[in-house]
Amino acid sequence: MSFKRSDRRSFLKHSAAVGTVGLTGLAGCSSITGGTPELGLAFTVPVENIASLFAIEDIQDQLTNLGSEYELEVTRDQSTPDSLNKMASGNADLALLSTVSYASAVRQEAVPGNISMIATDFWDAHPDWYGITIFSGADSDITEPEDLEGATIGVNAQGTGVHAMIVKKFQQVGLDPENDAEIVELPFPTFVSAINDGRIDAGVFPAIFAVSARGEGFNEVYTSQETWEQEYPFAYTVAANSSLDEKGDAIAAWGEDFREMVDYAYDNRSEVVSLAAEYFELPEPLVDGFFLTENDYYRQDLTIDMDRLQFTMDEMVNLGFVEESFDVTEYATNDYIPSN
Repeated sequence: MSFKRSDRRSFLKHSAAVGTVGLTGLAGCSSITGGTPELGLAFTVPVENIASLFAIEDIQDQLTNLGSEYELEVTRDQSTPDSLNKMASGNADLALLSTVSYASAVRQEAVPGNISMIATDFWDAHPDWYGITIFSGADSDITEPEDLEGATIGVNAQGTGVHAMIVKKFQQVGLDPENDAEIVELPFPTFVSAINDGRIDAGVFPAIFAVSARGEGFNEVYTSQETWEQEYPFAYTVAANSSLDEKGDAIAAWGEDFREMVDYAYDNRSEVVSLAAEYFELPEPLVDGFFLTENDYYRQDLTIDMDRLQFTMDEMVNLGFVEESFDVTEYATNDYIPSN
């Protein structure tokens, strides 16, 4: 084991005071004093956020600690800001966030007592794996980033990591991200029909939804590899500091199970594809078309690369999503997740 279950939080600058979010306000905390601690986990995109697999009972059965060291409630949100709101209201202990939502949450102290990143869910722009891609319709004249001037572009929510993909590329090609295009908020699953119906001209497609875009013969306008000079951590699991204070051992047990679950998925890919497709009511060819293939993100290393994370957070300042950066080592730790 690569971590100790003591003094995990001594590295934090802002130690969360007990009671900032009361015990009754935390997800499932009513059982903490008399039984197995309950954890609440929120995610955004099924399967693509690999922690979403915790929701599947047959996969839960493969995990060592779930059911004995902790219980888990898994819920889905439309965007990472929605998950942050759930955490801020005390209805989730753990949440999947992306680059912008993590930076904004830390700087604004959106969660009482603030948050700590405890695991990496996946990396974007890895040269050998999928990079978040902007697609336009098959018959569209939009084939290059410069063609997006005056276009309507779909994102799941503004102020997110996929929105940052638009802002960064617009800066590179000399377009104004605020005035030279219209950003339209829609759920990711609607992007293909929205493009085909003419409601949007282009959309930012995460890996699972890019399967359908390729199937429609959509134009690949640009990718994250063409936007970032090298791979960077994009999605993470964060914990409320109040939850770490009250349920740190349970969260450490969850971290052990997270590593175990990812290893199980790689070793039993076909089975996991079928389970995930059935549970999330997705076409199995859709899941099979990206999960743990070259069309998926790099996700094997669940620990946090502090140097690369610092670069990513500094870049959020350059993109205008936060006013100033911060020392990520004060809001991130590898003490809760075993290394490869």
